[in-house]
Amino acid sequence: MESFPQILFSVWKSKITGRLLIKNDTTEKALIFKTGNLAIDKDIFEEKAFLKHLLKKKILDNPSAKKCEARTAKKKTSLLAAILDLGILSPQHLWKNMEVYAKQELFPLFDLSPLTSSLISEKTPSNTAILFTIPTLSLIREGIYRMKNIKLIDALIPKDAENFQKLTPDHMDQIDLEPYEEHLLHTAGKKNDLQTIISKSTLGGKYTKKALLTLFCLGILGPSPMATPNKPLQEFSVAELQKILDTFNAKCSYIYKSVSKELGPVALNLMEKSIEDIKPHLSQHFQKIRLGIDGKIDRQSVLKFNIIMPDRDTTQLIIKSLNEILAAEILAVKKSLGSEFESTLIKNLETIGG
Repeated sequence: MESFPQILFSVWKSKITGRLLIKNDTTEKALIFKTGNLAIDKDIFEEKAFLKHLLKKKILDNPSAKKCEARTAKKKTSLLAAILDLGILSPQHLWKNMEVYAKQELFPLFDLSPLTSSLISEKTPSNTAILFTIPTLSLIREGIYRMKNIKLIDALIPKDAENFQKLTPDHMDQIDLEPYEEHLLHTAGKKNDLQTIISKSTLGGKYTKKALLTLFCLGILGPSPMATPNKPLQEFSVAELQKILDTFNAKCSYIYKSVSKELGPVALNLMEKSIEDIKPHLSQHFQKIRLGIDGKIDRQSVLKFNIIMPDRDTTQLIIKSLNEILAAEILAVKKSLGSEFESTLIKNLETIGG
C-alpha cells in the first residue's frame, strides 16, 4: 500500500524534477517538484481561493478584499500584487500566508490511500515563475501529524517487532528531530513491539502512532536495509527499495575509498569502466548511470519516476542490476589489487547495512 507521504519521500530521495500527477478514484492533483522539493508556480496558484482563505482566517476583512479585487480589475494586475500595492500585507506576511494556504491544500492527500502517481512532464517552470518551494521533508512531517485517518496510520505502521530498527540514513543530517521524536526513537529502536512502544511512550496512543509513521516515512526507523533471501519481491515497498539503494551506495562508497588508498584518483575510473562494461546486461533504469566523486551512484541518473510505484518485475530488475554492479566492481578490484585484497574487501562489505 503506497500513501502520499511515502510517495513524497520517494520523490525527495530521488531528487526528482518534474510535474507529478497524484490521483485516486475521487481526487486528482498535479504537483511540481524541483530537485525533490515542492515548487509553487504563480501561473497555477489559485488567487481567488487564496483570497477566500485570507477572509476565512480574518487576515483580510471584506472591504480590503473588495479593494484588492477592484485594483486587480482596474490595473490588470495579480491579486498578490494588489495586496502589496495597497499596503494590506507586507511581502513577508503575504508569502508566509501563501505557504500556509498551499500546505492546507495538500494535507487532505495524506489521508488518502491507495494513490497512483505518474510523471506528466519532466520540465518545471522557470525560476521567475516559481513563487516559493516547500521542503518536502518538513511537509511530510507536518502532514502526518495532521492526519485524521487513524485506520490508514495503523495500516502503514509495520506490526512485526523485527521491523522496528533505528536506521542512520545519509540524509540524517537534514532532519532535526523534535525532542518527543528523539524520545520515541530510543524506545522504538530497541525492537519493541507496537504495544510495548505505546505503553512506554508519553505521547499517548494517537500521537505515538503518528510519530512512528513520521520516523518510518523519513527513513529513520524501519526494516533492515538489506533484503532477506526468502522475502517475496512483490512485498517490497518504495521505502524498502530506497533503503536497499542506500546500502548499495554505502558499499560502493566503501569500495571506492578502499581502492583510492591503493590507486589514488584512478580508483573512480576503474569503477566507472567496470560498470560501463556490463551496461548491456543491466536493467533499462541503469542505462544512464553515473558515479559521483564519492563512488556512489547519482540517483538522478537512474531511478527517477519508474519506481515510485514499483511492481514485482521492476523490483526484481533493479535489485538484480544492483547486485551485478557490485559484482563487477569487486571483480575489477581483484584484477587490479589481487585476490587477497578482494577477500578482505568482501568480508568488510558484509558488515555494511547488516
